Amino acid sequence: GCELKADKEYQFKVDDEENEHQLSLRTASIVTLGAGAKDELHVVEAEALDYEGNPTKVVLASLKMSVQPTVSLGGFEITPPVVLRLKCGSGPVYVSGQHLVALEEEPESDEEEDDTKMVNASTKRPASGGGAKTPQKKPKLSEDDDEDDEDEDDDDDDEDDLEDDEEEIKAPVKK
Repeated sequence: GCELKADKEYQFKVDDEENEHQLSLRTASIVTLGAGAKDELHVVEAEALDYEGNPTKVVLASLKMSVQPTVSLGGFEITPPVVLRLKCGSGPVYVSGQHLVALEEEPESDEEEDDTKMVNASTKRPASGGGAKTPQKKPKLSEDDDEDDEDEDDDDDDEDDLEDDEEEIKAPVKK
């Protein structure tokens, strides 16, 4: 945000030409009179370049303490350089907005994405219920030869019995 007064303007400039910058004055952005502002007309103006590169001036807000001390802006995105000034009135007027930066993708960013994917995959593995229980059962089965192995053998026998039944059914068909 910035403060504008009769003799004080705000310049939004960027020295970074590699990335795309914008001054975003959207729904969360407001222009409001300060507590010490007089009950007079305050006109806030923005000066920027149009799509052809020509300088243009636009009134963002007209405020008066007793009528409309605050206005919410929506849908403004201005590419720097931008100059905000108090065209009329003594202020103070406060303007809030967001500085948006669109970063260019570099080859290194692909590696970072791969690292991120690996981190995400590793965080998903412990969350699955089967992965944590299986390693605990296997050591227990190999250590104890008592009831656990018998139960497992019984299960295996049942499976073998089913396989044997299938073989018996297949045997008469083959004859």
